[in-house]
Amino acid sequence: MNNTILVGIDFSECSLNALSHAVSIAEKSNSNIVMVWVNKLANDKDIVSKDNDLIVLGATQRFSDLLEKYEPIIGKDKISYIIKEGRVYEAMQTACEELDPMLVVIGTHGMSGFSARWLGSNAYRMSLLIDVPIITIRGGVDINKTISKILLPIDSTTETRQKLPLTALLAKYFNATIYVLGIYTSEVKTVNVRVNSYVKQVVNYLVANEIDHVIDELHGTDVADELILYASKINANLISIMDEQERSAANFFSGSSSLQLVTKSPYPILISHAKNIYSTISKN
Repeated sequence: MNNTILVGIDFSECSLNALSHAVSIAEKSNSNIVMVWVNKLANDKDIVSKDNDLIVLGATQRFSDLLEKYEPIIGKDKISYIIKEGRVYEAMQTACEELDPMLVVIGTHGMSGFSARWLGSNAYRMSLLIDVPIITIRGGVDINKTISKILLPIDSTTETRQKLPLTALLAKYFNATIYVLGIYTSEVKTVNVRVNSYVKQVVNYLVANEIDHVIDELHGTDVADELILYASKINANLISIMDEQERSAANFFSGSSSLQLVTKSPYPILISHAKNIYSTISKN
């Protein structure tokens, strides 16, 4: 894994919004940004070579504008773009395999191109297929917001703690506060004892790494909507969850809850993968 952030771009307002968030993270983490545009029209039999060349030229010109805008912020050699062809999810998978990024940032709402194909279940499906942590951002999210408050729900599954290191790393970059939210959806004592134990372990980790945090609880079964309400209450900038590792029948991301969260949340969602996490962060 290298210090690169991939951003899916189709030049819609939504994808440009996602790029703005990615630039903010890159500036704090001293990362490179690679913008990815997928030219799906190249496979259209009705598009002749000359027309396709014009389409690519138009994309290249728009990328030049984006480079001019963001190079002064993160550095001339820190932001670039690549053009891929084919299906969007396959092209993004290939880009991840080639560049081995630390993070992918995508927009999940839009009327055309890349972002439209990532709406709802498509965005969630991509987050499962691409073995890289992904931040999904719906259109309309305030691009000027920094990451100051991160919501970290903790349930009874073993994997729930594996999103902690990356979440903590982002908190360190932005000097953010992590809201550790114990999720209690069961009346079974042993399950709730496990949640308590995991919350305590998370808090110990945050204390050891000198990260500001708040501890709270959420009781209920309609967790996706309640998480969004809680995020609204604290004015969160990010909600951190795991991928399919947290989809067992016993936990709150079972069924369609996680899909609903990605689709409905007005707040950016960080989706981490059990095979792709940071094991430690510096205490400095």
